[in-house]
Amino acid sequence: MRAHYRFAEWTLTADADCSVRYVGTCLDCGEFCVDTASADAAQGWCLRHAGLTGDKRFEMRAFQYFSAGMTDPLANASPPT
Repeated sequence: MRAHYRFAEWTLTADADCSVRYVGTCLDCGEFCVDTASADAAQGWCLRHAGLTGDKRFEMRAFQYFSAGMTDPLANASPPT
């Protein structure tokens, strides 16, 4: 008996109902803002936090959610002979 291998192909698709999200994080104390769709809102949190605490080092991260799905590149191919 011979083994037949078939490799799966996957693709990523950005979730349509989720836009890019932003999080501001204080690198001095580790506190962070709630993720938001507005980069300005995340930066504003960093500035308010700096004013309240005196902390000076921050990081801003942007992220987006994706879904993985399997594609079938052989679906329209002719059967093997």
